[in-house]
This record gives sequence, C-alpha cells and structure tokens, in this order.
Amino acid sequence: MAPNDVARLSAEQQIERMQALYPGFAVLYATPWLILWRGELQPLGRPYEVQVLYCAISMPLAAIDRFRPHVEIVQPLLARRPTAPEVPIPHIFPNPVFPHRPRLCLYRDAEWAPELYIADTILLWTIEWLVAYECWRTTGLWLAGGHGTERDEISHRERRAQARRG
Repeated sequence: MAPNDVARLSAEQQIERMQALYPGFAVLYATPWLILWRGELQPLGRPYEVQVLYCAISMPLAAIDRFRPHVEIVQPLLARRPTAPEVPIPHIFPNPVFPHRPRLCLYRDAEWAPELYIADTILLWTIEWLVAYECWRTTGLWLAGGHGTERDEISHRERRAQARRG
C-alpha cells in the first residue's frame, strides 16, 4: 500500500456508511475501484433522484477525476429560472456523457478527501445545493456557499475539519 493510501476509505466502507445513513440509496454498480449510487433526496418541496459516482481511477473522456465524487440530478432535470431563462444555473460543471444532467459543484478540491465518508459530506452538501437551487429558481439569489459567497470566508482546513467531526 502506498503512503497516500493509508487514510483512504475503501469502497466497502463507503457503501456500508451510505446504507446506514441513506438506506434508500441503492448501489447500482460496485467494484473495489468504482461505486455508483442512486436514490432520492427531498430537501424542501420536491423530491430529486440523485446519482453519485465515486471512482478510484480517472476517465478523462467522461470528465471523471479519480477520488472525486460526482453528483448529478437525474430527475427532474435542472432548469433555468422561468423569469430569467438567459441566466445559467449556478454552481454546476458540464457533463460530457449526459449534457442535460450537469454535475453539481459542491466543494473545492481542498474541502473533500478520500478519507471522508461520502454519506457524511457529499450527500449533505447535495441537500444544501438543492435547497439553494430551489431558492434561486424562485428569487434569483444563491443562498448557499460556493465561489463568491460567504463560504469563501471559511478556510478549506476548517471545512474539512467540520466534515470529519460529522
């Protein structure tokens, strides 16, 4: 085992934690190096079908970075504000595999690491993102963290420590 691998959680550990905290999230595919989950989150008004991909290898053609969870909203598809359709949806990344399902921008690289549980961090941040998205669709204001927001004031080290504490 390489020195970098010491703190990394295994696929089995990630799956067990997800099942314990989010039993409605099904494992669609799992190997020691890739996990694909799908489940429902309902932060406020409507339920969202969410897909999470976690991969130990990079797949450049699919824009998959190793050891970086990728989150997509499967249903309903994300949409721009009806009153301002020219304004793009904030805090998303393009998805070259499914362009109609952009990936959510949930954290900066320094805020998440493979020693953290996806269920303890990524799904909570997804809920926060969905609440912000629903508010943005109504008001045009992004009320959660992200680039250019109050979360910029929290250091990466502090956010990572908060995630470890759960």
